[in-house]
Amino acid sequence: MRFVIGVVALLGSLSVLASDVSVTTERLDRLASPIESLYPANSEPLETSLISAGIAAEILEMTVRPGDSVSAGDPLVRLDCRDAEILQTQAEDAKSEAETRLEFQKRQAARVAKLAETNIASEELKDTRATDVRLAEITVRRAQTALDDANLQVARCSIAAPFDAVIVDQLASRGTRAAVGSPILELVSQAAEIRARMPLDFRVTADQRFEFESALGVAQVDVVAYSRAVDTQTGTRLIRFRPENGSIEPGVPGQIRVRSNAVTLPADFLVERQGEYGLMVAEGATASFVPRPEAVLGQPVEVTDLAGSLELIVDGRFRARAGDAISVTP
Repeated sequence: MRFVIGVVALLGSLSVLASDVSVTTERLDRLASPIESLYPANSEPLETSLISAGIAAEILEMTVRPGDSVSAGDPLVRLDCRDAEILQTQAEDAKSEAETRLEFQKRQAARVAKLAETNIASEELKDTRATDVRLAEITVRRAQTALDDANLQVARCSIAAPFDAVIVDQLASRGTRAAVGSPILELVSQAAEIRARMPLDFRVTADQRFEFESALGVAQVDVVAYSRAVDTQTGTRLIRFRPENGSIEPGVPGQIRVRSNAVTLPADFLVERQGEYGLMVAEGATASFVPRPEAVLGQPVEVTDLAGSLELIVDGRFRARAGDAISVTP
């Protein structure tokens, strides 16, 4: 009789133990992590220029070499200016001659006008002298235009940096006769911005933070422009960034890290109960189901709205059902 009672008691205790689901748990804030994504990016100069000659002349001096940094207005190349200076002198003389002729025509016209008042000179002669003055004025203006052009050619004998730049390549050397438009130096601006191509469905939101990571370190950046044009071949759109503080060197390769205030769990924490996706959590000794209606199978589960102290069932989450008694093992 005692043996039978003992067996019954043992079976009762075993049935109680068998009804509990053995699980392990972990706080949500220890498992969740902020949403992050990485995209290839590069630091691109705002300006890229091929510096060329504005006149056909021999290169007399190169004041910079590849790798040099220059400021806007710094001299880069000096050309042989003798031909241009000769034309400038000729233009100055032509203008002086035209101005002299104009003054002479004005005096002649004034004399004839006085004579015409006393009928000594005819009206026809008066009109002729007035016409000569107007033609002389046109000649002066043409001479001034020619002189302006000659001055411009002389100004092109010295080539200056159009902006703060870094010399990238030297395409001609001293002693070379440069043709008009022939490249002499390649340079890029010291000012740069970061450019990345993002998936076409990427959206910039207020809670996002952007970092540019490269071999030079990590820099906080802000979005400058979000392109509405999509590259049909790659299915991406261009997004431009600029550093929050300071500047960045042009041509630096790296990646854009996008951080968000939203936090997520790995996709494998998602379980399905009665056709609905959610998470299994422990509430004391009982399992509970927390629905995640926006969750998508195979993608990280957003849990920003849940308390970090929530005890998430880790091992045993697929066996446990809402309302099940659980025994938490260390």
